[in-house]
Amino acid sequence: MVADQEGRIVKQIKTKSIWSKISFVACSILIALFLSLFVFIYTHEYYPVTGQSMYPTINGNGINENGVYVNPYFMGEYQDIVVAKTDDGTTVIKRLLGLEGDKIGFIEEANGEVHFYRIPSGTIQSGYENNLASFKVEEDYVEDIYGNRTQKSHFDSMLLDRQENKVFIYDRVSNTFREFYEVPKGEVFLMGDNRGHTTDSSTYGSISIDNIIGKVDYMVKNNYLQVFEILFKIITFRGSNI
Repeated sequence: MVADQEGRIVKQIKTKSIWSKISFVACSILIALFLSLFVFIYTHEYYPVTGQSMYPTINGNGINENGVYVNPYFMGEYQDIVVAKTDDGTTVIKRLLGLEGDKIGFIEEANGEVHFYRIPSGTIQSGYENNLASFKVEEDYVEDIYGNRTQKSHFDSMLLDRQENKVFIYDRVSNTFREFYEVPKGEVFLMGDNRGHTTDSSTYGSISIDNIIGKVDYMVKNNYLQVFEILFKIITFRGSNI
């Protein structure tokens, strides 16, 4: 009789211990979610997306994707997606493809395809003159590569108005001088992923780095439950979903 009673007491203690552990884990998860939500709201700003200049990375047709969360404390790095203000005050979402001192341009190749080229700031002259092809940017985010032909025409027109930023790059392999744009100090060059259907720095030139509002960290669909997915990425240190 005494043994049975002691057994029941031990069982009750074990049960309480298990529930205590479960409660602790549940409370820890709730606290983590709350803190993540607080940090997320404090450090990010929401911007709606309209237009298709960043398709297919971001769909701004109002059906599948309709907004991004921006970190205003980080201006972004090369190839990051950022939200910025153009000189006329228009808010745009583009990819950061040229930093100050970079030389950028479009080259039509023998097969008729037009590709984007970037020579990073500080690259020695012989380094790109002898092997310009190695500076072709592999752009997996561009779905319609043929849009680069339209992009190049805008770029060439922009260069006519920005003669002070035009530089000639000698390509020893093809024995040809190529027209490139050197990004001025304190400025950045932005382009959309949907080449041929984007108005960006290829049209209006580079903009001041001070015009960048912040780096895009998260893209959200018109389903607000996706915010919980973002919070899960934060607390599991998985980072951006872009």
